[in-house]
Amino acid sequence: MKNTCAISKQTFEISDQELDLRAKFGFADTLPNTLPKHRFQHLGAFWPQWHFHKRKCNKTGKQVISIFSPECPYPVWDRKEWFNHSNPPEQDFDFKQSFFQQAWALFQKSPIPHIFQSNNENCEYTDDFYNSKNCYLCHSGQNNEDCRYCYGCDGLKDVYYSIFSFDSELCIDLINSSKCFNSRFLLNSKNCSDSSFLYDCRNCSDCLLCSNLRNKKYCIANKQLTKTEYEQQIQEWDFASDSTYQYTVSIFEEMMEKTAWHKNLEIEQCENSTGNFLRNCKNCENCYMISNHEDCANTVFSGPNAKNTLDSLGNVGSELVFNSCLAVYSYNAQFCFSVDNCRFTQYSAYLKNCQYCFACCGLVNKKYCILNKQYKEEEYHQLVEKITKHMRSTGEWGQFFPSYFAANPYNESYSGVIFPLEASEKQNFRQAQRETRETSKTAEISEIPDNSSCTNKEAKWLSQQVFWDIINKRPFQIQAEDIKFAQKIKSPLPRNYYIGRMKRNLKWMNLEGELRITKCSKFGTEIKTHWPEAYDHHLLSKKAYLEKF
Repeated sequence: MKNTCAISKQTFEISDQELDLRAKFGFADTLPNTLPKHRFQHLGAFWPQWHFHKRKCNKTGKQVISIFSPECPYPVWDRKEWFNHSNPPEQDFDFKQSFFQQAWALFQKSPIPHIFQSNNENCEYTDDFYNSKNCYLCHSGQNNEDCRYCYGCDGLKDVYYSIFSFDSELCIDLINSSKCFNSRFLLNSKNCSDSSFLYDCRNCSDCLLCSNLRNKKYCIANKQLTKTEYEQQIQEWDFASDSTYQYTVSIFEEMMEKTAWHKNLEIEQCENSTGNFLRNCKNCENCYMISNHEDCANTVFSGPNAKNTLDSLGNVGSELVFNSCLAVYSYNAQFCFSVDNCRFTQYSAYLKNCQYCFACCGLVNKKYCILNKQYKEEEYHQLVEKITKHMRSTGEWGQFFPSYFAANPYNESYSGVIFPLEASEKQNFRQAQRETRETSKTAEISEIPDNSSCTNKEAKWLSQQVFWDIINKRPFQIQAEDIKFAQKIKSPLPRNYYIGRMKRNLKWMNLEGELRITKCSKFGTEIKTHWPEAYDHHLLSKKAYLEKF
């Protein structure tokens, strides 16, 4: 079945699998009117990320580090206080008003937790982070230790500026890589050590600026050297120097376009699945950055072990999730955001351990509630049926929350980084004002030494300064831990606000939730890919890639 996107005006296909899932959720007669990527963008705007704010808990007045700014339209409570004492207001449903109008009036009075994390030690400046220790400015990860500036990572130790990487130690700029050690700037690589600037390498060590290598050692630019030759030549590369590091990045970019071979998609051990960056999935369609999922469609960046999800983002261990963001260990969630350990919830947000809740916000351990008001089981189901009929008459049924329900500004969300589109302004998302520089309080980036091998006196001065990132319009500091790590791994000192570097690394993965059609450069068969057109001359289908490597 085809439809036309209301935003881009493009014609798009609604697959049989999506239609089947919509029928399973009870929405067979309500079809999507936008492309999946626009649905991802809208949902992602409800996922607060990348920013922290010093603010007060609206309940106790206690100072907290929160993912929500003081301007948040919701009351923000310390997470423990919210879990133990949340008691939001309630109201009756008024059939003379629109649903979203009533829900918004209630939601603005309902408290929400200041951050999402648990079982951490010394990880105050992390969000969506779990079972970790001594981590700083990290997001969406678990089981990490002594990490800084990481995103979507698991099992890292002493790793900086890395995204979607796993089980690695003493590395910087890891991108979709795993089981690596003492390395710099690795993309799509596994089991590599003591190396720098590798792409699609496996079981390699002591290599530099190489691509597509397997079980190699002592290589530079894919050329095999002796140990003596390698050790002599590697001395010429001082990666503690920022100018050298950035120069090598440019060589890496040239290697990616001119000499490296590219598999069209990153799909491993999957059955009947489409999308990209998939692992151990079955019957998944148009999905991205997921693992151990089954019977899902249009699902992005979700934790492992999910089933029957459609149009969803950021879910973990859930089943039967439709048009929702951040449904964690939940069952049958529809049109929800930030619900944890919940069952049978619709049009709700910021719930914990709740069941059968409709249009609720801020509840903990509640059951059979509508607009936060408790009902008997039979009354609950009867009233939900009446409200559903009312929402159909107003055209609200089957639509996700309008943009103004987001507790965070658009540019402080998942979509603010992945989808930095001007179109967001047309959708009426709030935008946080960029900071303005106070020149009397900030130092110049030009004052940062090119090389991290600075003296103790220089290091002390650096750690006392606040620098200004002119591109990201944010102040940043070079902390003592940053200097120690840079000296240990021989990498440059930070020279911008960390989100700028994370954005650069994210671009290598192209996570916009859309693929283009092209041809395999070996067989000429039609394939889909996330890689840009400039790579087409070295772009291979899965079959061609496996034959070559």
